[in-house]
Amino acid sequence: MTELAQDFPPTLITRTLAAGIDLFAGKWKLSILWYLEQRARRFSELAALLPGVTAKVLTYQLRDLVDAGLISRTESPGPRQTHYALTEFGRAAMPLLQLVSEWGNWHLRREAIVHCDSADAPSSSL
Repeated sequence: MTELAQDFPPTLITRTLAAGIDLFAGKWKLSILWYLEQRARRFSELAALLPGVTAKVLTYQLRDLVDAGLISRTESPGPRQTHYALTEFGRAAMPLLQLVSEWGNWHLRREAIVHCDSADAPSSSL
């Protein structure tokens, strides 16, 4: 625990952590933000980048991110196209997402090593 965290009462720590986590809760939200960091995208582009997501779930996740102020939604005149882009608030979250990605990569490598080590161990079930 950091020295700064020790100075806060437990209820404040719980509230601040929950406030941060609630913004990103949802299976697809972090991936959506990751892809929008590169550039603004249309709904269909995001759907193609997220295999397995249904249109309904993607719509809800995008709506939550818009409501949270992390992304913006802009409809183009003429042929109806909706674009989603990061807001300044969303861009401010990108260093956190980078850390989560790096930690996730480290965790996957660690799990692979543990799995390989256990596969190489002699079996005692004979």
